[in-house]
Amino acid sequence: MLAATRREKIVELVSARRSISSDELAEALGVSVETVRRDLKTLDETRQLQRVRGGAIHAEVRTSNKEPSFTDRTVLAADEKNSIGQLATQLLPGANTVFVDIGTTAIAVARAMLGSFAGTVITPSMWVAEVLSAASDIDVFMPGGKVRAGDMSISGSTARDFLRDVNPDVAFLGTGGIEIAAGLTDFELQEVDIKRTVLQNSRRSYALADSSKFMTRAPFKVCDLSELSGIITDPALPADTLDAFTASGVEVLTRL
Repeated sequence: MLAATRREKIVELVSARRSISSDELAEALGVSVETVRRDLKTLDETRQLQRVRGGAIHAEVRTSNKEPSFTDRTVLAADEKNSIGQLATQLLPGANTVFVDIGTTAIAVARAMLGSFAGTVITPSMWVAEVLSAASDIDVFMPGGKVRAGDMSISGSTARDFLRDVNPDVAFLGTGGIEIAAGLTDFELQEVDIKRTVLQNSRRSYALADSSKFMTRAPFKVCDLSELSGIITDPALPADTLDAFTASGVEVLTRL
């Protein structure tokens, strides 16, 4: 298959699926993952799609001020999110009550907790609750409130009021973006309110941020980096970015 034909097929697949992994493209086209990565780089440069860690998403996401859809995010940086999940569980010895936020990285944390944590989990994510409901040694509590489709998250004043009376030993907070100056930021104002409430009541709070979230900024601020116990990310974080965040005084965890 000629390169031009192969790239046309890639654009068709991304347009149809909206998001797809490099492995899936390689299998569909009968080529190596390295070939797919080179094609994605070319197509990204010509703005026919958006190349992301682990695959590609539809080009329209590039110019959006909103967070990519839950479906799109499920294929983005999947390996990195699994790494974050495994690392997060290393912070749980001694913890009895844990808050797990919404989002695809939070789901990876929940999966990693199966068999490695016993206790109480509070979450506004129906996806996280579904994962953890398989564990007989984990009690799962959810707030009431408005359900947001896609993420299947619960927010609003009812959820916030419930979480005001919760005191987690450890909180894992999702993020839309993270910068040294802007701190932790997110896309949904109601979810920011939830995160701030949990942050105030938690003994330790960690941001979950794969390396693609660094040096990016979402519309609404959650907190300064100094309010966090640390940031959990993946080993793909560039060394200069790691050094800059560490120099700012925040602990950045990248490896088990």
